[in-house]
Amino acid sequence: MTMLASKPSAAPVLPLRRLAQGCTALILAYCIFELGRRSSTAPQSLLAPLPTVGKARPVAAGLTHRGDALSQVDVEYDVVAAMKKPSDAAAKWTPARREGFKAPENSNAELYDEMWTGKHTYRRNGCWACRFAPDIVARLPFETVLDAGTGNGQMVRWMRMHGKAAFGVELSQAVLDRDAPDLLEAGFVEQGSLTDLPYQDSQFDLVVSGDVLEHILPEQADDVVSELVRVSKRHIVISISLKSHGNERLHTLLRPRHWWEAKFQKHGARPNRALFWALQEKQVRFSRDKGELESCRQEGVEDDGGKFEVCLVKLPWLMGIPGMDYRQIRTITPANAEVEPWFFVFTKDASTVKAA
Repeated sequence: MTMLASKPSAAPVLPLRRLAQGCTALILAYCIFELGRRSSTAPQSLLAPLPTVGKARPVAAGLTHRGDALSQVDVEYDVVAAMKKPSDAAAKWTPARREGFKAPENSNAELYDEMWTGKHTYRRNGCWACRFAPDIVARLPFETVLDAGTGNGQMVRWMRMHGKAAFGVELSQAVLDRDAPDLLEAGFVEQGSLTDLPYQDSQFDLVVSGDVLEHILPEQADDVVSELVRVSKRHIVISISLKSHGNERLHTLLRPRHWWEAKFQKHGARPNRALFWALQEKQVRFSRDKGELESCRQEGVEDDGGKFEVCLVKLPWLMGIPGMDYRQIRTITPANAEVEPWFFVFTKDASTVKAA
């Protein structure tokens, strides 16, 4: 029997053509993306404003566009008027204080009065720690919290708005008088030094601090770390700046991560790696060969923790609460790809905890 070979059918032309067009479009889109990502290599390019796309419009609560820049809109919260009912235990709780305590004098007080209230100063609603406050509330069980170096008290306001018994200590009396008179009157914040806190041991479930410890003097480091650990019951979550770009006069204690971790371990608090990994952002995509690491410099002290490199990268970010700074550059430590804010998370060793 003769078998008739069937004629092969023609390949569908239209689907293949569409597939080719789709692949071409994907390749073109990727090339455009890479061209835009690599286009700026000069250091001054980091200062160029991001373009405004379309009509200017609000981009977040408390933030608005003006031309090509984001402008500040103050965010106010009346914490005293919004306090929970008196029956709420957290609202009524106050930390036990040390008998006969007298706040020590600190030679830096006048400097930070000027920093907060002088001609060239931080924004009045600035709040470094507020940027990571939601992550802390979502990941840690706590009711009582101390904001160490509270500045204008915004972190205390934020925590109380979320039902936490929050208190703050700030070196600058001037900023408390100007920005937090209600918190002063309510007893939620007070002037003081982190080298000698007014509270008894193990008072706070959590101690937080946002970009403060780089401002202390090197000879104060042990006293400050010891005090933060002493008043904490369990958790310590802080950010510490590792850079001096534009802050050479005020950033008096720049040390690498391993130095800070060893310092806290010395005083009874071990690194909490799990929470650190949840909080710390890393960016491995920046290349030195492509000129994406700019204005690099060596920070630190050779015989006290060693030197470490910090560079600028073009990486826009919103700092703090809506209405605070919107910046187009951040700093990075290329050795570990960590970008600011640099988080340090500790858990107080049970052996160091004293009954409150």
